Amino acid sequence: KLLTLYNSIEFFKTYTSPKDHPKKEIMPRTKNILDLWVISRLNNLIEKTTKNLDDFNTMSATLAIEDFFINDLSLWYIRRSRKCFHPAPERNSVRGKKTRKEAIETLYYVLLNLIKLISPIMPFFAEENYQTLRQNGMPESVHLLDWPKANKRLIDKNLEDKMIKVREVVALVLAERAKAGIKVRQPLNELRITNYELRREKGLLELIKNEVNVKEIIFGKTLKLDTKITPELKEEGIIREIIRNIQEMRKKAGLKPKNKILVRYSGSDDLNKILAKNKNFILKE
Repeated sequence: KLLTLYNSIEFFKTYTSPKDHPKKEIMPRTKNILDLWVISRLNNLIEKTTKNLDDFNTMSATLAIEDFFINDLSLWYIRRSRKCFHPAPERNSVRGKKTRKEAIETLYYVLLNLIKLISPIMPFFAEENYQTLRQNGMPESVHLLDWPKANKRLIDKNLEDKMIKVREVVALVLAERAKAGIKVRQPLNELRITNYELRREKGLLELIKNEVNVKEIIFGKTLKLDTKITPELKEEGIIREIIRNIQEMRKKAGLKPKNKILVRYSGSDDLNKILAKNKNFILKE
């Protein structure tokens, strides 16, 4: 299970460079809903872990930390924020650079505080990974850092409750996709959900749309996924499948995001037309 935390730190190393990192330990300034949510969850964790360790309840503290870095950090925050870290062409815009900077500051803040929390429980693991995150001017060892304090102003219970609803919707829709035998990479047109409290939450609705790969969300009395696949949707699904295969080939070749590649392909006339039509999108991805 620690491999999940290690991989989260490796992700940070892979998609950022030392010049991107905050020069000191700072509080991220962000309005991104996922950033705000994971910061809230982290401060909740700090509060819970501190209380458990003060009560000599190491097991509860360890389980809470483990649940955070697996379910909140890795499975939700990093997976849903992954594109924010990519140094893609759209990141060169003012807005793109700002989003990337905020994501890097947020993940750095979360990882560093997480390492502090596990330092009494796994001192050597914490020390090794602290050296990865350490900046000039910071103490030589994680064990020389102050213990983190929960900032209650950063805990947003309302946002956390709404994110629970979002993840519940996602789980139900993914189950519907599985039942229908439709891969998540295949875009679908419409999803109807019953959670009216999310009606004005544009950021959370975008999360659902991206996670379950639908074009539009509407509200109704029952949850219903439109499983009709039009020719346009089928073409988009093919492109996503091709991109996934190329990414797998990059991974097997041990390539990093900064490594540019040449792609050669051959296929049927229909497939060649689809690839030529979507060439720029494939190159960008």
